Amino acid sequence: MQLLTIFLFLYLSLLPLSISISSPDISSLLFFKSTSDPSDSLSSWSDASDPCTSPWFGVSCHNNRVTRLVLERLNLQGPIQPLLQLEQLRVLSLSHNNLTSISLPLDFSPWKNMKLLYLSDNHLSGTFPVGLTRLGRLRRVDLSGNRFVGHIPSELNRLPHLRTLRLDRNSFTGTLFDFPQMLDEFNVSGNHLVGEIPKSLSDFPALAFAGNENLCGKPLQSTCSTKVVQSDPIPILISAHRRKFNTRTLMAIVLADVAALGLIIGVFIYCCWIRRRRGERDVEKEEKEKKRNGVSVREVKEEEMVFFEGCEGFETVEDLLRASAEMLGKGSVGSTYKAVMEGGGKAVVVKRVRERGRRKVGDWKEVDGLMREIGRLRHANVVGLRAYYWSKDEMLLVYDYMRNGSLHSLLHGNRGPGRTPLDWTTRLKLASGAAKGLVYLHTACEPKLAHGHLTSSNILVDHTGNACISDFALHHLIHPSMPLSSPHKAYMAPEFLENNNYNGRKVSEKGDVYSFGIVLLEILTGKMAGEEEMDIAKWVREAVHKELTLEVFDLELLRYKEMEEEMVALLQVALLCLGPIHKERPKMAVVYKMIEDIRARGRGGAHSPSANDLSSNSSPYLSDTPTLTSS
Repeated sequence: MQLLTIFLFLYLSLLPLSISISSPDISSLLFFKSTSDPSDSLSSWSDASDPCTSPWFGVSCHNNRVTRLVLERLNLQGPIQPLLQLEQLRVLSLSHNNLTSISLPLDFSPWKNMKLLYLSDNHLSGTFPVGLTRLGRLRRVDLSGNRFVGHIPSELNRLPHLRTLRLDRNSFTGTLFDFPQMLDEFNVSGNHLVGEIPKSLSDFPALAFAGNENLCGKPLQSTCSTKVVQSDPIPILISAHRRKFNTRTLMAIVLADVAALGLIIGVFIYCCWIRRRRGERDVEKEEKEKKRNGVSVREVKEEEMVFFEGCEGFETVEDLLRASAEMLGKGSVGSTYKAVMEGGGKAVVVKRVRERGRRKVGDWKEVDGLMREIGRLRHANVVGLRAYYWSKDEMLLVYDYMRNGSLHSLLHGNRGPGRTPLDWTTRLKLASGAAKGLVYLHTACEPKLAHGHLTSSNILVDHTGNACISDFALHHLIHPSMPLSSPHKAYMAPEFLENNNYNGRKVSEKGDVYSFGIVLLEILTGKMAGEEEMDIAKWVREAVHKELTLEVFDLELLRYKEMEEEMVALLQVALLCLGPIHKERPKMAVVYKMIEDIRARGRGGAHSPSANDLSSNSSPYLSDTPTLTSS
């Protein structure tokens, strides 16, 4: 290992003396290939060509310098150090390889222009990389799934543009610290962190902190024990006046203690007696009900309303049924109402599942387990399930009310004179938020659950303009024999429509990816999926094949000529999602990263990289589609 380190140092020191080349980065790339590519995945890299003028796999350039390197899942096994010579890198993604470090700690200082850094699931080790906290342009950092140790430096909170920080599945120790800036994504699960979670991080889900046994505070269930800062004055008082105590005083104290103990025991016995009597009366009541109506004890429990975290405004199902209700619509699962509690209380959404389409009452335990799994999910891009009620006559699901309606209504509602068009920036933001919500849903449940029912109507918009996924996994509540409506079929992947597989509930995450691709086409074209039996995916593919790509975009988007590149990029993402073979579709995490990259290139503001900074006409993920074919 020492010899390899010396050789690497000498090699990199002699780079200026190497053969004349058009790109100053070619030697670093070729040395990286020679030490890290046993599978010859980088066969297009050749000393007879130039990465900035020839098609080198995963490499993009700007002004004759390498600015983007995307090499995921290629079985790369050598040291990462040669890439530190690529001083103009903006985007680096080496996730899911076996890369290592030949000298510790790693020093990322040369990457002063880095903005998107994805190094997850490798074998990088040592303490937190030196110099990373000084890369002031960083937006996304993912070091998860490596072997890093030591403390997480508090200087990270000084990075002004940082939006993603993933350090999960390492061996970091120490405490967490406040982040004054707004992070979109944060995860430190699977480490050895201790102490209280700072308030600025407490809005992230509990899964972001799981696996750290000594972390405490919101959102975890464990509370932090308070340490006494000052010593207890009572021992001092007793010590100062010990000589003044006499036998009479001591006897009084003992008698008082005995009396207090007797009182406590008496109260405890009384409470136990009361509880026993109540239990006996409940059993008698249930037995009477059973004899009178033939209702089993288990069915009585089924008819109770189950509440989850954050439920406010009502305490019983009777309170809910007394609320003023307004029908919002009907879907394949059932009818949906807006309910406002008596006295002008909080508004909620109540979904009443169709009786004729529901599973049998005998499946109550299965449904209860599913509802409790869904009820615990909390994410900024997911509509929270607050309560549910199940009986032999009906099933009610209670959600947060989203006053801005659905993506479907924003895209298709009131088309014609007087309509307020949905601008491109908002459409792209909603696409990103919906993708982020799906990423969370695909990873938050164990065993994994798919949405199975994603449409533009099930993407709601909260009061801050964020997209939120609703109706997650509700296909489990519908009887398998229920037919699908035409609009719903338009979102279904081809493998589920063949042989009527959807009615067999054989849904998957890749099926959700296909449905999301249809949603993206709605965002881009302004057309409704399933409208007049039109196959929107087929229509778009034919237009692209005929080189009529720009003609598919919504007329409301024609005024954004400067955004055409972003629209075309998002269209490419949609077509990747709509791959006919499910194994060739990208995972939602990859889709979300692609959309975020499109947004980053387009915003060009103080908190995001500009199109010139990213210096390429395509996303790092779009330009390397072979990395997206993992199942």
